[in-house]
Amino acid sequence: MTSKRTLTLGDVMTRSPLTIAMDATLTEAKAMMERLEIRHLPVMDGTLVESVISLRDIERFTLPAHRISKEEELLVSDILPTRAFAADINDPLVRVVSIMAERQMSAVIVLEQGELAGIFTATDVCRVLADLLGD
Repeated sequence: MTSKRTLTLGDVMTRSPLTIAMDATLTEAKAMMERLEIRHLPVMDGTLVESVISLRDIERFTLPAHRISKEEELLVSDILPTRAFAADINDPLVRVVSIMAERQMSAVIVLEQGELAGIFTATDVCRVLADLLGD
């Protein structure tokens, strides 16, 4: 890992994250997250990144003991948060982490030339911090 002064988002992000379509159901999104042991998924509208959905977002709109029929099933687009914060792959890590803390964000979409390149989450922040403190 490079020194903390020169770290960029691209140095520490999760590359090529799996995504979910806006028209997927919450059940599908939750099952994908549980299977992959992740808590965030970029939400796509075709090839455009619309936002990020978290497991917490899904849990706010679903009740564990409530059976939902297919007609009642909510879609990812039904609960989609406002546009996610997007940063460039070359942005300094210190800038991105500062914004995440200030805005209390748990995930950032990482773009390279306007295309999805990765995701950077609060878990990634903890991993980077542990690496830096361990050096």
